[in-house]
This record gives sequence, structure tokens and C-alpha cells, in this order.
Amino acid sequence: MKRVLLLFLSADRLHAQFMAGGKIAVQRGFSGSPEGRDDFAAFLREVKCPAYLLVDLIEEDFRQETVPHLGGSSRAALLQRKFDQFYRGTPFHQATLLQRQRTGRHDDDMLFSALTNPSLITPWLDIMLAQQTPLAGVYSVPQISAPLVEDHPSKHLLLISWEKFSGLRQTYFSEHRLQISRLTPVHDGLAFHDAVVNELTRTYQYLKSLSLLPPGQILDVRILCHRNDREALQATLPDDADMRYDFVDLADIAGQLGVDHRPTDSDASQIFLHQLAIRPPKPHYANARHTHHYALWQLRHALNRASGALLLGCLLWGATDIWQSGSDAGETEIIRENARRTLDEARQITRNFPNTYAPASDMKAGVSAMHKLNQYSASPGEILRPISAALDRHPQIELDDLAWQANAAGPAAGNTPAGAPVQAIALKGRLVGFAKDYRAALDYLERFQRDLVAQGYQVDALARPIDTSPGGSLADRREAGPDALDFSLKILRRTPA
Repeated sequence: MKRVLLLFLSADRLHAQFMAGGKIAVQRGFSGSPEGRDDFAAFLREVKCPAYLLVDLIEEDFRQETVPHLGGSSRAALLQRKFDQFYRGTPFHQATLLQRQRTGRHDDDMLFSALTNPSLITPWLDIMLAQQTPLAGVYSVPQISAPLVEDHPSKHLLLISWEKFSGLRQTYFSEHRLQISRLTPVHDGLAFHDAVVNELTRTYQYLKSLSLLPPGQILDVRILCHRNDREALQATLPDDADMRYDFVDLADIAGQLGVDHRPTDSDASQIFLHQLAIRPPKPHYANARHTHHYALWQLRHALNRASGALLLGCLLWGATDIWQSGSDAGETEIIRENARRTLDEARQITRNFPNTYAPASDMKAGVSAMHKLNQYSASPGEILRPISAALDRHPQIELDDLAWQANAAGPAAGNTPAGAPVQAIALKGRLVGFAKDYRAALDYLERFQRDLVAQGYQVDALARPIDTSPGGSLADRREAGPDALDFSLKILRRTPA
């Protein structure tokens, strides 16, 4: 972590600390009064480096919604409608994908959140914009809390922390995904362990009322605290079959993060500030206007790095060229001899190429043949789609088998040239829903044939449900089953010119 400015904003105070090489170089506090903001502007004039703003405010709202899974501009428009519906009065909003559902339409479970009182944030951002401070983003304590519970196996976990600048923060995670968070101011006369006991019971009931905690599910509670407060918490927290407690020493977390600060109480502000500097999440509440100078800062540093790399490359290239110039003179003649030999071999290969000249008449005949093939070619979809539509119009016909063959021999239709290929379809099916009304069944099949003829097909009946020829017999129709109404048609169509 190089030079960076970490800012912690509560309801009435802004804490600023300048970090250099991972160490705290300067710490300042600014009140929300006009004088405090003037002091902050003067402070920014002396500190020119990327800044991260961490807010811990009561006015942060969370809403879970299930939305259709969309992409591109459609998704952006859908999210904007949700923002207008939920958070019309603030520009500090964001949408986080929790998960995509595995059943149904595979919709997206989204978490919409916003800082609902922009008047607490905007004055400080305006000062940073005026001083051209490269602001990386506006983050909240719940947003950066997820890494602190990654190692916990529970699927229903409540993380409790205390920040002396703002109050007692309680953040609920379901399967390690942020669901909701509450901030409660802690008065000066209230001890840390008493505040935890008072608010924990309320939060548990709140989660039950929102149906975020399944019935009968044990709530795991992870408490970030100083080792001196751990014993008081263990003695004060009630024995409850619905909750399990897990205590994490702030000194242990500080050691893991390399925090240049040893906590003397249960204030976790430094933990969250360093967590933000080390692993800032991609989503944040700032928009492009707020991060404009940070984008310019990134571009300037990228150009500087590219210029340095280009200069180094040029120096290396020049040194290599000078070093090789001595040996290149002796190799020049060898390269020229290889080039002459390669040129002679290429000429010999070219002379041995076969004669591939083709007369113009042959090329014309080939083009004509290809044109005729393209003209007469027809995809199965073009041939079978009208038959499918006719079957849809005759629902009492059930299709058993359909065979299609191109270039079949058959008579030509009146509107097609004699040389056009014939498409032959063998259709086997049966008539249903006619009981023993054979006359109606034959009429229904006749209408289906006329429908196909109207579509440009030539239809011949290979087998009918009832043999109506003079030699046919109806003697066994009384005992015949449903398969007695089977039929078979031969359908011909020649590709039109």
C-alpha cells in the first residue's frame, strides 16, 4: 500500500488519515461545521494522492428484489427503473447480484442499496471535486465486511462491530452474501458490552419478522472486540439456544492486515479502513462525476509507466544493436549467399508448377451449373413448413411417420420446369376422434388433401382408412381397433423456377 488517503465519514464528523508505505503518517478529524469543511479543504491542498471514502451512516437502505435475467442496455434500463422506484432522491445507489436462481426462469436475486440522505455526503464530495482529489469511490462499512466472515462456516451469520465515530454496526449475511445491515448510535454512558446485549435481541427479532432467518435456524453471531471486552461479553450475553457466539480479537485481525495500529478498545474503524485500502470492492456508491479525477490520475500514471517502459526498451534495443553490430559484418555475406540459394530454389519450384489454365468456356459452364443448382436447391424447411401448417389446421390427424427425399422421380407440376428436381414426401398418419363415423373420416382426409394441393403439392393416397373400391370389404370394421383409420399419402413437389 503506497500513498493513499483514507476517509471515514459518520453523521457529524469526517476522519482523515494519510497512509504512506502502509504506515499512518497523518490523522485529522473535521466537524461538519463550515469551519471544519474549510479545514478539510486546506488539508486536501497539502495531500495529493488517491482517496477512498468509507461511510457509516444510519441512512443506508437495503432491498432484496428478484428481477428477470437480462443483459446490455435492457439490464441497465431495468436497474434504472428500480432506482427511480426505490431511491429517486439520491444519486448514491447501487445494485449487487446475490445469485441467479436455478429453477423457473433463472431470474436474478438482486440487493439494491442506497445512501438515502445525500446531504450528509455531497458537501464533502464537492470539496474534493474542487480540490481535484482523485476519489476512487464511496464505500460503506457493510460493503467491505464480507471478507471478515469468509472463514465462518455458518450460512446465517450476524457480524457485530463498533466504530467510535458512528456506533454499533450489525450486518447479516446469508450464505456469506450481504442481506441487511443496521447501525445504532452508542451513547457515551453506555458500555460496549451492554450495547451489544441490548441490540442483539432486537436484531434477532427483526430478522425473524422479515423472514430472513428460517424457523428453527440457529443464528451465529461473530463479534469483533478487544480482548478486554471479551470476558465482559461472555458474562453478559444470555445463554440462548437460538444463538451461538464467536469472538474475534481485533489485534489478531490487525496483525493479519498489517495495520500500523494496536487497538486499545473495541473500535474497529482502523480494521475497516485498512480492509478498504487493501481490498476495495468493485461496486461503490460514487458516480463518474465523483471519480473523474481518479480516472485522470490512473490515465496519467498509466502513461508514465508506458513511457518508462518504452524508454527502457529503447535503451535495451540500442545496447543490443551496438553489441551485435560487430558480429553482423561477418554474417552479412553468409546471409546474402543463403538468399541467392533460396531465390534459385524458388524459381526452380515455380518452373515445375503444373499448367492450371482453364478456358473461358469451361469457366462459363461451371458458373451456369452452379447457378442452376442454387436456383433449384430447396431446404427441408421450405418443403415441409406448409405441410406442418396444414397439419396444424387439421388437429384430428396424428402424424406417425414422415420421410423426405429430394430428386425423386415424379410428374412435373404445371408451374415448374421439366428439369427441376422433385421433392417427395411420404406421410403416414391416422385419423382420431371419429369413432365409427367412417364417412366423416374420409371427408376429413379429403379436405386435408385439398389443403395440400392448394399449397402447390401433388397428393396421391397410397392407403386410405376405408377401402371404398368395388372390391373392398367392411366386414371386419366393427371389431377393428383405433389403428383401422391409418392412412398413407405420397406428396410431390417440384422446386419452382
